[in-house]
Order: sequence, then C-alpha cells, then structure tokens
Amino acid sequence: MAEKDESRPEPVIDHGSINGDHIDKSAIGNVTEVQGNTHFHETVSAAPLNPWSWTSIQLYCILLVAALNATSSGFDGSIFSSINAMTQYQNYFHHTELGSSTGIIFMIYTIGNMIGSLFTGLICDQFGRRAGMMTGSLFIMVGAIVQTAAKSDAYLLGGRFTLGFGVAIGTSSAPTYALELAPPQWRARVVGYYNTFFYTGSILATGVTYASAKNNSELAFRLPMGLQLIPPFFIFAGALMIPESPRWLTATGKKEQAAAILAKYHGGGDTNHPVVQLELREFEESIELQKASNLWDYWALVKDHNARWRFTMMSFMSFFAQLSGNSVLTYYLPSMYKILGIISVERRLLLSFANSIVSATGAVAGSATNDKIGRRTKLWVGSIVLAGLFGAVTGFSAKFEHGSAGISTAFSNAGVAMIFLFGCAYSFVYTPLTATYCAEVLANPTRAKGMGVHVIMSNCANLYNTYVTAVALEAINWRYYLIFVGLNLIYSFIWWFLGVETRGRTLEELDEVFNAKFPPRAALQKHIMVKRDGHLAGLSDNSDLPEQV
Repeated sequence: MAEKDESRPEPVIDHGSINGDHIDKSAIGNVTEVQGNTHFHETVSAAPLNPWSWTSIQLYCILLVAALNATSSGFDGSIFSSINAMTQYQNYFHHTELGSSTGIIFMIYTIGNMIGSLFTGLICDQFGRRAGMMTGSLFIMVGAIVQTAAKSDAYLLGGRFTLGFGVAIGTSSAPTYALELAPPQWRARVVGYYNTFFYTGSILATGVTYASAKNNSELAFRLPMGLQLIPPFFIFAGALMIPESPRWLTATGKKEQAAAILAKYHGGGDTNHPVVQLELREFEESIELQKASNLWDYWALVKDHNARWRFTMMSFMSFFAQLSGNSVLTYYLPSMYKILGIISVERRLLLSFANSIVSATGAVAGSATNDKIGRRTKLWVGSIVLAGLFGAVTGFSAKFEHGSAGISTAFSNAGVAMIFLFGCAYSFVYTPLTATYCAEVLANPTRAKGMGVHVIMSNCANLYNTYVTAVALEAINWRYYLIFVGLNLIYSFIWWFLGVETRGRTLEELDEVFNAKFPPRAALQKHIMVKRDGHLAGLSDNSDLPEQV
C-alpha cells in the first residue's frame, strides 16, 4: 500500500452509503462510480491489452473455432425451415408445410439436443472443453451424412436426431471455452459475439436453399443438407490445434500450462501481468470446489441460497430466450410469410434469406453494446419492444385470415417489416446474452454441468416451439402469436424486478452478489474508485477509508 501524503488534506467521505450519494466528490478529486468489484476495475484499468497485436489476432482465430459451433447450430437450425417450404421436399417425403407430421420432423432434432445435453458435463469436465467440441462435431458430421442420404422418414428422423445430439454437445462446450479463454477486459464482447455466429450459419443456410430451390430435382434439398458437413469439419480440425481452457487446466492440477496460456494471450508473455495474476488467484481458489464436485452431482446447482439464485437466473434466460417468439421465426418463418398472404415459395425463401442478414446486424450491434448497456436493462426494456413488435405482426397477419383478395399489399409489406424488426430486436437483446449470461451466473465448479442443463431447458421450450407451433399455426393461424405478446410483457416485469446484473464483475466475484439476501439489489450497488496522484483508490462497503493501490 502506498504511503499517505501528509501534506494533502484528507478527503471528506461519508461511509454511510456505498452508492456514493453522500460523498463529497469535489473534496476527493477524480471520482469514478463503478458497478462491480473495484479491484477488478483497478486491475483492468492499469493493464490494457492491445486488440491489434499479433497475439490478440491469434486469440481471435482460436475463439473463431469455438464460434464455428454457433455457425453450425445456425446452419442446422435454419436450413430445415427453408427446406420444409420446398415442394420438391414435400413431394418426395409426402409431407405438408404445417401439421403434426412436420412438427415431429422438427421435434426429433430437439430431442437429440436434449439427450446430448446429458453428456455435456461429463465430457467437458472429464476430458476438457476441446474434447467436447470435437465430440459434438463428429456426431454432427455423421448426422449430416445420414440425413442427406435419407430415402425414407426413418433415416431422415435418425439423421436429424444425431445432428441434434452433436449440436448439443458442441454448443455447450464452445461458449464455456470462449468464456474461460477470453481476457476479463473483453469477456462480455468476445463471448457476446459468439452467438452472433449463429447468423452466419443462418445466412449461409437460407442463401443456399434460396439458390438450390430453383432446381426441380432432389438436389434442391439434398445439396443444402450435405453442406452441413462443412462447419463441423473445420471445428474438429481447429480443435486439434487450439490450447485447452486455462480454467479446466487449473481445475485438473495443470497450473503451469494454465499460467503459460494466460501469460501468452492475456499478459503479453508476462506471467506477472496483473490480469494474469488476478485470474490465476481466482482459478486456484476454485480448485477445491471443482474437485469436490461429482461429475453427475447436479444437486450442486441448487444446494444453497447462492446456487439457487444462480440456477434461477440461468433458468429464466433458458426459457425466456426460447419462448419470446423468435423460435417461430427460426423454424416456421416461410409459413409466417404465407400467413401474410405471400404464396410464392421463391419469394418466401428470399425474404427468409434477407431476414437472416437483418437479424445478424442486430446481433452484432447487441454484442458491441454488451459492455455499455447492463444485462438487466437490455433484457427488461427489450422484452417490452419485442411484445410491441410481435403484436404488430399479429395485427397485420389478422388482415389475411380469409385470403389476400381485396387487401392492399401494403399490409403484407408492413407485416414483413415488423417480422424483420422483431428478428433484429431479438438478436440485439438475446443473441449476445443467452450463452454469455448463463455462463456468467453459473459458478465455476458447476458451469459445465449448468450449461448442459441450460441446453436441456432451452430444448424443453423448443419441444413446444417445434411441435406445437406446427399444429397451432395450422389450426388457429395468427391467433397463436398472442401467446408470445403476453409472455414478453411478463418477462419484462420479471427481468426488471428479479434480474441480477453481472456486468463489470469477474465470474468469481459474483459470489458476493449471489450470497446477498436479495441479489438483484446487491448487483446494482455501485462502488467508488478515486484517482489520486495517478493512483486508484477503491472504496467498498467494508472499507473505512479508500485504500490506495
């Protein structure tokens, strides 16, 4: 600790409030209010990283391998939405665009996801995050081959089940890996960008199907199915060359390897870099907890007050993100356009392609603002916006219940615009936060298992989305949308009242928040950082005086 300057008057501070409301800031000097742990902000402020250094570029390439899992998920998740609208596919397999049989084809992928999720924790905790990504990619490639060659519903269902199984393992392992390798300074943005890669896969899938649909043969749907092999191939090859997660290495007793990785990518090769030291201390403190966590002990996710709040936040995100209406767009977007009076398959596929691009811009913008807008604020305000936009889609769709005869195309175009805006808004709010927020709120010893449960919960919601939506759109048409309008309004209140803010804290520092009696309030408390003679002094709720560092 630095010695005090006796010639300088002591600053006048009222320690009765940690919110800074009663602090005479003019007497202190340069004051910064931060939401989070002051030690984290002090360390990060003193040790900025160069985002354009060669090492940083290498880190981006490493994280790109993880992000390709989201691309694979986006390709697999979006491609069947477009294939399902093709007459070539419908005639070959004797399917309809909506209805129970179509719902089963979509649902089997989700069932594979759910079962694959059960093995995520075991693979990731026992063999490492890279092993999880490689295992997932192998199953995806097998599923893609079976689906592409399918001559009957049995093979089609088997291929889609295997695809879902592999995607579950890959998309649980990859965000955990990205979160654990990203520098603390960039974590929110880096991991936020992870989910935006879903839309690179979605854009490729909708673009390819729009082009292939012009072919009148089986190639129209078999070519896009075959292209599902490409992302997992690069994931498997890339995972062979990237470093293992330093958190996993630390938890398995390989501290020297973890330190070397952190020093290279977070500290410019210096193991004494302040950020590296901060992370190593956090890793070491969690080793005993990691060892005490049984591979199949999912009770640890809800065993105490801290764990239950973490589990609740993860559950909110898992269900709300899937039941906001976006999954209707993901799986049945061409059918939504048909409800708006657009009959041409070619035009509907083109609009699906355009919607993927618009949604991608929302995802990128949302990721870019992850460090600027709090998670809680983005979620509760965003839910209100989503409710309004889906309400508008509902209103315009209602105009076409009895056909498009005599109805201006302006209503159809306006409905399409609202769908585009909804996709963009959803991508801005949920796409950068779904995996990020779940990984942030989960404690290190239970993170891999918790992310597996997150996938299970998400897919429980998607069982509803895939099967019930196909039946409901056929039976009650646009009225089905009203469910999501109401749900988004409910979500807004829940996020506002119960949402726990995680921005500005390291993962381990969130313990003090979740140990509080009411974590949502504790998470909003601000701490004071005082710049004095070039040094930062942190004032926390336990300090009698600012401590100079």
